[in-house]
Amino acid sequence: MASEKSTDVEAVTATRDAEAVELDIKDEAGDLAARALKSSTVDEEAARQVRRKIDLRILPFLCITYALQFIDKASLGYSSVYGIITDNKLQGQDYSWASSIFYFGYLVAEYPGIAVIQRFPVAKFLGVNIALWGAILMVTAVCSSFSDLAAVRFFLGVVESTISPGFVAVTGIWWTRQEQAGRSALWISFLGVGSFVGTLLAYGIGHIQSALSTWKYIYLILGALTIVWSLLFTIFVPDGPASVKWLDEDEKVVAIQRVVENKTGTKSRHFVKDQITEAITDPAIIGLGLISFVNAIASGGLAFGSLIIQGFGFNPLQTTLLNLPLSAVQVMSQLGCGFVTTRLDNSRLHIGSVAMLPPIVGTVLINQLQVTNRWGRLVGVWLLGSYPVGFMIILGLLSTNIAGSTKRSAASGWVFVCYCVGQIAGPQFFKSTEAPAYQNGIVAMLCGFILNLVLNQVLRLIYVRENKRRDKIIEGIPADEIMKAKRESERQGFEDVTDKNNAMFRYAL
Repeated sequence: MASEKSTDVEAVTATRDAEAVELDIKDEAGDLAARALKSSTVDEEAARQVRRKIDLRILPFLCITYALQFIDKASLGYSSVYGIITDNKLQGQDYSWASSIFYFGYLVAEYPGIAVIQRFPVAKFLGVNIALWGAILMVTAVCSSFSDLAAVRFFLGVVESTISPGFVAVTGIWWTRQEQAGRSALWISFLGVGSFVGTLLAYGIGHIQSALSTWKYIYLILGALTIVWSLLFTIFVPDGPASVKWLDEDEKVVAIQRVVENKTGTKSRHFVKDQITEAITDPAIIGLGLISFVNAIASGGLAFGSLIIQGFGFNPLQTTLLNLPLSAVQVMSQLGCGFVTTRLDNSRLHIGSVAMLPPIVGTVLINQLQVTNRWGRLVGVWLLGSYPVGFMIILGLLSTNIAGSTKRSAASGWVFVCYCVGQIAGPQFFKSTEAPAYQNGIVAMLCGFILNLVLNQVLRLIYVRENKRRDKIIEGIPADEIMKAKRESERQGFEDVTDKNNAMFRYAL
């Protein structure tokens, strides 16, 4: 009896594998993808139930991890007013370099990390990296010189470099194109939540009085929390529909059916050299990288946010609390803009441009108001809070507008390399000789915001023109032929065909 059952299972498995080969499936979903493509239209109620499970089981882990990443990355800023500068004997531009060197590590590890994400289980790999960054944070507490601090900041950048591209990959695996904008907006908005929570933690830790310097408690407490969280992430986040344990076999097929229309598949471990060439010559991908760069220049400057506020004449505890409104603006702007993108079709890049207007006004207020008008200049700092929307938009476009696993990996690498270069460059505009006003640094942020606004519209024009070109090609073709082409296009998504070579692929705007 047992042998008969075993034979039946083997027969079913062989049949499914044959279906995958017949369709030339290169996606790691394999036979699930083949079954999804051959199945009838997905039942709406079943799809809704599966989506709810995915939202409840995966999204909270992305959100909390992203908040933790921001808190941990911003720990240098929190500790800057609690003695880390004097205890580590930082002078001149040492603090700027301590901030920038994190992104040298990020830059070095970006492409190797993305290659690993493509070839190995994504969630498990991310879980290991989360544990490592927690350990490195705790080691920071023993630093006593610039060289010590520079070393741990470099390695912190190495292990954190895969989180954002990893989350882009996870979002593309589990959610439809229409859902990705809102889900990405939610987990990215936890940058603001992280800023808010991190500010409160830093404020609370700032009251600790002991033989150990206050800034060291920041790293020890945050590092320990991160290590505990890494264990939960590794245990509970699945690598993809094929390995998930809280969906039955039929629900796994539904999970794949839900993302068929993305035309991007879930994930392929095959390396395709031609897709690298296509990525580096795609003007839209070049545009995504440039937007990432100019947005990161401003972000790098905000490493000096606490020092700028303190320069208005506030003490360390007041400075920490006065960061809270900035965090609130970040959360509200990201959630609000994310919500609007789910309600207005083809609005992403317009929203990204509009989100640059408050920071532009903010930088003008900081630099142009009288030095004595500290509250007016403080409002200017708070208005900077909507700038991360620009980064949120391009992360969403990375998962929806690029097909072909190797091409998407190359594009992600390019975007995050540009992000690193911007983050490295940003703090260098803030000269210690200009403290506490940092006028040239504020001007650099202003230029970044303006360029972000303009480049969003240039990228949108590229996408619009390409969509119109493709629509014109199929004009006059009979409806049944178009439907056949759409089905072929969905199948190509699981065959690792790129967006350029998929005639029915259309770009989100």
